[in-house]
Amino acid sequence: MLAAALLSSLAVVSQTGDHPSSEASDSVRIVTAHDKTIVVREKGNKHEFDFDEDLQLSQIDTVELLFQNRAKDELYLLMHIVGPSTGGGNGQCGAGQEEYLIWMALDAKWQKDDQKLELIASCFQNIGGVSPESYTVKQGKLVAEYIEFKEDDEGEQVTLTYDSAEPDKAWTIERKHYSQPNGQ
Repeated sequence: MLAAALLSSLAVVSQTGDHPSSEASDSVRIVTAHDKTIVVREKGNKHEFDFDEDLQLSQIDTVELLFQNRAKDELYLLMHIVGPSTGGGNGQCGAGQEEYLIWMALDAKWQKDDQKLELIASCFQNIGGVSPESYTVKQGKLVAEYIEFKEDDEGEQVTLTYDSAEPDKAWTIERKHYSQPNGQ
């Protein structure tokens, strides 16, 4: 019974068979989450990274390891995080969800040298995808396109691009004005 409760509180996603690493012996095997903490497992070791202050969501429901690469003596991870906006079904965002991309640079001792978070879908912030998929991955590049709505159907269309061939550069973000077409 306790084991079932523990398993239900973990958000598991990616075993990294689909995401090659430049150094297979150091590759991440499993990424899970509990509350707002991401747990990375490699070589039988567990490394926990707390994002309690960074994530505007109730808890992490799923975490997916999209890329892992080594460059310049660091391990770079790119993950997709999804969780409920709030802990229940009340209010405007009670059944909503928040989605983030998280990029982390880890040193040889598994300490965070750097991190970036980008909110790519949000009930709280009124951010929505341009297409049904949160992002696309083609030829080692991830592209996420979304609109950050402001007021009166105005906002910014955002294009985030991550190139796994240059993991140390994290991602680039391009913003342009967005105005919703009349009658939409």
